[in-house]
Amino acid sequence: MRLPFGLNTMLSIQGPRSIYVYSLLIGLLSGVGAYGFNWALTWTESFTFGNLIGYDPGTPAGDLHFHSVEHVGELSPLWILFLPAIGGLLVGIITSFFCSEAQGGGTDSLIHAFHFNEGKIRTKVPFYKAIATILTLGSGGSGGKEGPTAQIGAGFGSSLANFLGAGARARRTLMLAGTAGGLGAIFRAPLGGAITAVEMVYQEDIESDSLVPCILSSVTAYLTYTSIAGSGSIFSVQEYSLNDYRHIPLYILLGLLCYVVGYFFVKVYHFVQDVFSKLPLPNFLKPAFGGLIVGCIALLFPEVLGSGFGLIQRMINGEVLTSTSFGFSGPFFLLAVAIFKVFSTSLTVGSGSSGGLLGPSFAIGGMLGAFVGTMANVLFPELNIIVFPFLLVGMGSFFAGVARAPIAGMIMVCDMIGSYALLPALMIVAMIAVVLSHKISIYRNQIKNRFLSPSHHWDMNQDIMDRIRILDHFTEFRKYAMVSEHLSLTQLQSNAPGIQASDFILVGSNEEYKGIVSLRKNRILPEYEEELKNLITCAEIVQDVPPVCQSDTLGKALRILLEYDVDKLAIVEDNRCLGYLRYIDLFNAYQNEVKNKNKQRKVV
Repeated sequence: MRLPFGLNTMLSIQGPRSIYVYSLLIGLLSGVGAYGFNWALTWTESFTFGNLIGYDPGTPAGDLHFHSVEHVGELSPLWILFLPAIGGLLVGIITSFFCSEAQGGGTDSLIHAFHFNEGKIRTKVPFYKAIATILTLGSGGSGGKEGPTAQIGAGFGSSLANFLGAGARARRTLMLAGTAGGLGAIFRAPLGGAITAVEMVYQEDIESDSLVPCILSSVTAYLTYTSIAGSGSIFSVQEYSLNDYRHIPLYILLGLLCYVVGYFFVKVYHFVQDVFSKLPLPNFLKPAFGGLIVGCIALLFPEVLGSGFGLIQRMINGEVLTSTSFGFSGPFFLLAVAIFKVFSTSLTVGSGSSGGLLGPSFAIGGMLGAFVGTMANVLFPELNIIVFPFLLVGMGSFFAGVARAPIAGMIMVCDMIGSYALLPALMIVAMIAVVLSHKISIYRNQIKNRFLSPSHHWDMNQDIMDRIRILDHFTEFRKYAMVSEHLSLTQLQSNAPGIQASDFILVGSNEEYKGIVSLRKNRILPEYEEELKNLITCAEIVQDVPPVCQSDTLGKALRILLEYDVDKLAIVEDNRCLGYLRYIDLFNAYQNEVKNKNKQRKVV
């Protein structure tokens, strides 16, 4: 559906200001959509958990406006075992016969739509995603509610862009704005929702072009949602600050634990996904089979059912979490809940049921933090440790590690508790988890950075780059960072600050090209410089990077730079190095070519 004739000029997107205005509208719609979804989900959970399962998972303070589990019947092992399978069967029918995009976590499909589908989301997806998630979580499946709310908002953004006849670039921006609106509303996190939306699409980058629209949408959605559901953060937390620095080693230990369990979570989740994709069962039965296994786990640990946010609030309130099935408590029970939550979430979402991964990541991280805090209380009672700060820090840090989203993990938790007092501890633990987790991600469709994303071909059109020859724009080349192969590594390190370079072109005595030496990858530590002085030459650590000649294209040069992770490239003719080109040189040549093309069009 497109704009009627006559309104096209008046309402079409004509620049950033238009996108800002429409981001406000998307935020309004996302806030209303998130409220409707949360109301339906909480009502469903109140019936199934209270009347059928007979288990009260608790309610976070921000959801007390909705119906909570008021009456809890007797614990029913039969419903615990079979209700997740029944919910999985209903979800399987929806995803197999009505809307295949409604299965899984939701966030990964949004990332795929951003990079590979020009931000297009079918109009029916948010509706079916919401129903599927209500059935999954309402029947006890282990997942989060951010997936459907993000897709509801993203669907509004994508549909509005289609209605306005917007291009791919604007559609992607409005899709992310809707995602931010859904997250900002459901988690009551206006800044965290925006940061998560722009950070989750890359492993080592952010979609900075969409940051302002995402902030506008997220704040609007948050205000809309809280104006209906009441103000306040999602978790009610007493005041706390990190003022005992003896706790810092414990936080460092928590960061290491978040990495280990995060690595395990990612591997288990991807393994379950792969196994269920090849399972010789009809697709509509696979979520039911996954739900049945979750029911078996829940017979032993009912605490793994649902999102886990209610348990987090109970522990923040100071309640000592006790096993429903066995009656024991303590740090190892909390660790067991975290581990079994890994399995239950992987089986729920990985089998094809509908639920987010962000919520369970917070719950798993929270349990790990509570484990460290409780264990420290047992071993070091003199430290007078309060457990809930460790719980909250674990939440953000675990998500930061598994999702490769360090800023989002920190800011989201701070928004969810309405305080930035724990930010220093979050920064320490999240950075440890993220640095150690640099090779893993729970989201398979994440791309390393903007340069490798199809969504940014408008930034640097590879077809244009492949038509521009180097000799069309360059007649002379830089030589400052060309060094002799006989130069020692220690001497190169000493000279590098003056040259202001980290990668160097290595040449022989007749300026023949030998390769590239990168000080980012090869460096002698200061304490060993005297011992290794002049023992290692640049020729011994040279990286074999292909050169280009003047008749080659900018596109070929750019691909070599990206593939070999260097910041400059040698220009060689007749085996003699003429100099080198840097990233900035390629970008400037590209921009000049585009400007010349635009001038030619205007003249014509």
